[in-house]
Amino acid sequence: MKRITILFSALICIFGLTGCVPAPGSSGPGRPIAAYIADDVTRAEITHRSGETSAEWTVEGEELDALREWASGLKYELLDSEEEPGGRDGGEVYEIVLTEGYYPGFSYVIHGADDCYLLIEGYWYSVTNPSDPPIASPADRGAAHGPGAHFSSSPPG
Repeated sequence: MKRITILFSALICIFGLTGCVPAPGSSGPGRPIAAYIADDVTRAEITHRSGETSAEWTVEGEELDALREWASGLKYELLDSEEEPGGRDGGEVYEIVLTEGYYPGFSYVIHGADDCYLLIEGYWYSVTNPSDPPIASPADRGAAHGPGAHFSSSPPG
C-alpha cells in the first residue's frame, strides 16, 4: 500500500510539472519563440533595408499567406548569446511587424545566400534552410501604390 501511495504521488508530481510550460509571450528562454504568423493575422507591416535604401509596405491576402507559409517552413538554431550577426555591414534586412496575434513579429537578416539569420524577440537564430522571403515591395513589382499597399522608400534615418 505504501508503494502505491509513493508511486501515485510521484506520478502526480511528474504530470503536474509538465503543465508548467510558459505561455506564448511570457518572458524567459524556456518559452516558445518562433518566426510565426498566426492564421488570425490579416496583415503584416514590412520594412526592407538594403544598403542605403529602405522601403515600407503592408502585405495582406495571398501575399501574407505566402509569407506565413515561408516563415513556418524556416528551420533555425539558437546562437550563443555573444553572437550578434546583425551588427555586420552590408546585407539586407526584412523586418516583419505583426500588430495582431500573440507574436510581435521578427526580422530576417541576409548576409549571403547561405548566411541568413532570424532575430526574434531579442534572440538570434542561424537559419539552416535559408531562402528569400516571398514578398516584394510595390516598387519592385512595378506598382507604386497598389490597392491596399502602403509604400515609402527613403534612405534610412
